[in-house]
Amino acid sequence: MKYLIVPVVLLLAACDSPAPAMMGQTPRYITVDGIDFTIRVRDTRVEAIRTTMMPDPSIGRVYPRALHAMQEASGCRVVEDSLRGDVAVMRADLDCG
Repeated sequence: MKYLIVPVVLLLAACDSPAPAMMGQTPRYITVDGIDFTIRVRDTRVEAIRTTMMPDPSIGRVYPRALHAMQEASGCRVVEDSLRGDVAVMRADLDCG
C-alpha cells in the first residue's frame, strides 16, 4: 500500500499540467455547462484541459464545451478542423483575424 502513495500523488499533480509548448502561459479557468476547463493560449494555439471528473465522458458531450471554453478564453475563433485530442485534453488552432 505504501508503494502506491508516490505514483498516486504524481498522477494527481499532473492532472492540470500543460503540454511543453504551453508551459509558462497563464492559465484561465472556464466553466461551461458544469464542466471545468483550464485553458492556455500561446500565439495562435490553444489548449483545453478538462478538470471536472466525469463518470463516463463522451467526446460528443465534451467537444462543444471545450470549443466554447477555448473561444471564450482566447477571444478568437477556433479553427474547427484543427481541433484534436481526447475527452481530457484538446488542442486547436485559433483564427484571431
